[in-house]
Amino acid sequence: MRVCRFFLVSLSAVLLSCASGGESNTVECGNNEQEEVEECDMDDLAGATCASLGFTGGILTCSVNCTYDTSGCFNSQCGNSSLDDGEECDGNLLAGATCQSRGFDSGTLSCSDSCFYDESFCKMDTCGNGQVETGEDCDGINLAGSECSDLGFAGGTLSCNDSCHFDTSECENSLCGNMILNNGEDCDGPNLNNATCSSLGFVSGSLSCNANCTYNTTSCTSCGNNTKEGVENCDGTDLGGASCTSLGYDGGTLSCNSNCTLNESQCYDNDCGNGVLDFGEECDGSNLNGKSCITEGYTGGTLSCNTNCTFNESACTSGGTCGNGSIDSGEDCDGSNLGGGTCISEGYTWGGTLSCASCTYDTSGCSNTCFSDWAEPNNGSSTAEPLTIGTLYDDLAACSCDADWFSFTRNASTNYRISVYFTGGPGRDLDVEFFYGGTYLAGAYANNDGTTPVDNEIYNITPSSFSGTSAYGTSGTFSFRVYGEGISGCASGGSTDSAPYSVQITTY
Repeated sequence: MRVCRFFLVSLSAVLLSCASGGESNTVECGNNEQEEVEECDMDDLAGATCASLGFTGGILTCSVNCTYDTSGCFNSQCGNSSLDDGEECDGNLLAGATCQSRGFDSGTLSCSDSCFYDESFCKMDTCGNGQVETGEDCDGINLAGSECSDLGFAGGTLSCNDSCHFDTSECENSLCGNMILNNGEDCDGPNLNNATCSSLGFVSGSLSCNANCTYNTTSCTSCGNNTKEGVENCDGTDLGGASCTSLGYDGGTLSCNSNCTLNESQCYDNDCGNGVLDFGEECDGSNLNGKSCITEGYTGGTLSCNTNCTFNESACTSGGTCGNGSIDSGEDCDGSNLGGGTCISEGYTWGGTLSCASCTYDTSGCSNTCFSDWAEPNNGSSTAEPLTIGTLYDDLAACSCDADWFSFTRNASTNYRISVYFTGGPGRDLDVEFFYGGTYLAGAYANNDGTTPVDNEIYNITPSSFSGTSAYGTSGTFSFRVYGEGISGCASGGSTDSAPYSVQITTY
């Protein structure tokens, strides 16, 4: 059996003594040499970088207790000085927020390396009187009984900065890695706190946990939102500027597969027509490369070759394959399997419900005009549609002077993010307002004007939200309404027809 003892030598050095079978070994934290149980030691990072720990960039350093300090690492698009989905701020771009708009009396609001507001230099006028009051974590030596361990750290010395916020620089954050969710951690190892890529606002993918106990969304994707992002080659009609000719072909039509990879099947070279199967050709004239309708998944018919050297399957017959739930050659869909198709992808600007009939798309449920969505009637607080946290609700529309109301159950100690997204098509600017007990909460609204045709509204509710109202610090049922910006002819709060949109509430 091996026995290890730790000895505190100084604030920057820790000695580890281990004995096993009469042997002894001493590890010194602070000697600039990474040894045994140490992750790192001063400048010796054992070859690790932010990228090797699951981040997309940044500068990795070593803490005084010889564990990795990832505070200088960052993820995703944070740091590009552009407000992307899920970010409160980015660099000097604060989206118009100030310390005052965040509920403080004065101070300077900034943005953290993870693109969330840093309120550490925001102040209340009462800061400095030794009393911990509303908006303050602490005041001078008065820490309100808090310790580093109360904030999710393993130990260390907690102090208070000049803005009456906790200073955790001397706390030791070594609980990450114990597979248990401690305060300040998004996740820990395989424990993702029931989060998924979808609950974080993505369409699909595999969520994992970084070594610093933050979510790793590099394998999440928003494939299907018609915007090329991350590792996607394309998304819907957004080909990222690519074309058949940019890929080295002589011509043709480039498209995007449902998994956001490029579909080059309709691209061709000028050698097409010489009767010889060249690279990228399925066939050439009468040369079908030994293929037939049957080899292509049909039950019969005559296979031929298009002038761009791709198979012409129009004369092939499906026979009994339609209805097997699998989309075979020549089929748009099969039963409930739509192959990723939607009313929007089929050219209907107002969306709706796409279905399948005889293995071809049935667009009778699609619309090019505003429609009454599935949540109606929800035109007031008493008929607000209740929403489940983490669920994405699609196919919503606000017609004529209609305003859509939704409700959810709030825990006053939890952070919530309400996201309203356009899903395509025509319409006016959408706005969001928040209510409690049927009463509008002054200043609680999202109105991101000036970004036509896409106007995505995101509103964050924290435990300190709604200060000065009856809803402050209150748990219970809250409601919000979504409506197009009013014009002449509509009652106050009404709207003209507004494009199809989706709603999702998540925690963070």
